[in-house]
Amino acid sequence: MGGMDRRLLVASVVVLVLASSGVAGQAVLRGTTAAAAVQQSTVRQIAADRERAAARKARRLLHEFALPPEARPTREPANYGGVLRRSGPEPPAKVVDVHRFWSVQRSLKAVAAFVRAHQVRGYKSSGSEYGTNVPHYLTWSFVWPTGSSHHPVPSRRLLNVTAVRLPGRTVLRVDAKSVWVYPRSRSEKVPSGVREIVLHTPKMREKVTDPAEVQRIVRWFDALPISPPGVASLCPAVPGADITLSFRSRSGHSLAQAKLPPTSASICDQISFTIGAHPQAPLIDRPGSLRESFVGRLQRLLGVQLLLTYR
Repeated sequence: MGGMDRRLLVASVVVLVLASSGVAGQAVLRGTTAAAAVQQSTVRQIAADRERAAARKARRLLHEFALPPEARPTREPANYGGVLRRSGPEPPAKVVDVHRFWSVQRSLKAVAAFVRAHQVRGYKSSGSEYGTNVPHYLTWSFVWPTGSSHHPVPSRRLLNVTAVRLPGRTVLRVDAKSVWVYPRSRSEKVPSGVREIVLHTPKMREKVTDPAEVQRIVRWFDALPISPPGVASLCPAVPGADITLSFRSRSGHSLAQAKLPPTSASICDQISFTIGAHPQAPLIDRPGSLRESFVGRLQRLLGVQLLLTYR
């Protein structure tokens, strides 16, 4: 074989190798994209299932509310002045709200007495009040679980009742609300190769290398729910996220990073999370005490000051 033939043969082999590598790379990319699409589809399906379950609970709660015997279903009245839309504040979470209107041939005082005497079992009343501008209505809120002032428990179901006195009748609007948690994708978790965690704040730097502590922090972090998409809240001025967690490999390479607020993470104080160079959905703490927040547990585990002392 001549020199020219050998060079052509080598060039052909190189082209074939490069072409096959490109095809393989494209196949891997398509496979990764397809897997992400399947995972996202699974998240949406789980979310839809949870929302349907919450709707069933809300309808069941609405059915459990005791109505005066003569109450009759009615449409939303046009002459009530908008009062019946005052169904209580929305919790900063995904919520299903099922509501109905009833007309009662009783006075407002008689309806109020009936509502107080027939509260739904297991629900705690958060009080009733007259409207400040329109003194012909009353509102009530009932929550479950009940909790206490010393041990607050996040509400998972709420019942809001508004009674408005109109000419010749009293109209009731009853809202049954059920809170549900938006699922977090398995792809939005800390990568498996983490062997050390570096904690950094404006005043300190701490490296965690103990395997048990690293695993515990990762487990806590992976259990955090995402900030529910599509839910907005009126937020006061809050401190910025000035705590950084770097999840690193054995060689010190950063695999993922999180920025945390020095308080309990919420819709107003979210945890930002990045895997490699790819931002993930922001995270929040499960409702509860500041001590049991992610930063609170991190503070106790490492024996360092992370939480704002005035909150």
